[in-house]
Amino acid sequence: MLHDGGMISVTQNGAYLERQFSAVLKRSHNPKRRYQAQTIIISFDESEFDTSNLRKQSQQALQLVQHYIRKHFGDCQSVIAIQADGEGGKIHAHVVMNTIRPSGKTVATNRFNIQKLRKDFDEEMQTNYQRVTGHRWSDPVHNQSKRQDIHNLTTKSEWQYQLKELINQIKAKVDNIADFLKQLEQHSVTVTERQKSKAWTYHQIVSTKTGTRELKVRDFYQRVDKTTGEIKSTRGLDQSFSKVAIEDYFNRKKENKKEDQNYDRREDNGLEKVKTMAADARARARQQRRINEVAQQQLKEAIDEEKRKATKQKARLSNQEQRQTRRTAKSNQPASKTQRQSGQKQRRSSKEAEGPEF
Repeated sequence: MLHDGGMISVTQNGAYLERQFSAVLKRSHNPKRRYQAQTIIISFDESEFDTSNLRKQSQQALQLVQHYIRKHFGDCQSVIAIQADGEGGKIHAHVVMNTIRPSGKTVATNRFNIQKLRKDFDEEMQTNYQRVTGHRWSDPVHNQSKRQDIHNLTTKSEWQYQLKELINQIKAKVDNIADFLKQLEQHSVTVTERQKSKAWTYHQIVSTKTGTRELKVRDFYQRVDKTTGEIKSTRGLDQSFSKVAIEDYFNRKKENKKEDQNYDRREDNGLEKVKTMAADARARARQQRRINEVAQQQLKEAIDEEKRKATKQKARLSNQEQRQTRRTAKSNQPASKTQRQSGQKQRRSSKEAEGPEF
């Protein structure tokens, strides 16, 4: 069922809506683009609409969805269909939006981010649900009870956490990016490049509650307003898991390893230098000891020589004193008879030699 001025209507058909969308497509810069529309399904919980009065509740649901779409996608064409599948089926809304605005410009795809859509629609329900229905909003998304087996299921968030742990473990074990990618591949994780080989996307086939399927996640991405520089959204694992960050990590690791090797080399050279200096010091000490020993020996010999000379001089003086003493003692003794007679003969002999006195 389609709306017409806020009321449920069945008079509009798909062909008419397609012609309306196509007319706007012709105003775009690329009329041959492959897709033209985005679709959203908004499903209401039984606590919000229990289908007890389907006609009334469908109109209330239409009013809420219409206000939300006009607030967040009022610059593009949209179609809203309210539906309840079968007996006891939940009320839900199918929304089809033209991705080309009447001005010919394209609606940015990031406006269809699922997290942002859920957040914005929760705000719509919190603000207008009670005003439209007359009942208090139950906020079923945040008040729902957790599954008992939630920890046994492999969810995308759990997979991303495990992937981060694996990446950090491999980074610590390897020394270059080639080995890093090879180790990831051995754990069934493949890496593809994007943004002209400036960024990565991680892929892995895992078993989930919906079966075995491939999960993938970007390394890191931020949408930034080019005018203001404001960060609009952030996606991916984290900046530390980006290609640039991991390349920088291994470059730093290589530089640190080289620095450690240089440090060890300097330590070895320093140790050899210290050993050489110690050997030189020991050699100088031995040489100095030999010099001291020679000097001491020479000094001892000189002292002994002085002692010998002093002893010899003392002995000479002592002999002279003894001779002098003997001469003195001899000169002081009286002459003997023989000596006196010898003296008299010498005097007579000298007189005879001189001749008679006149």
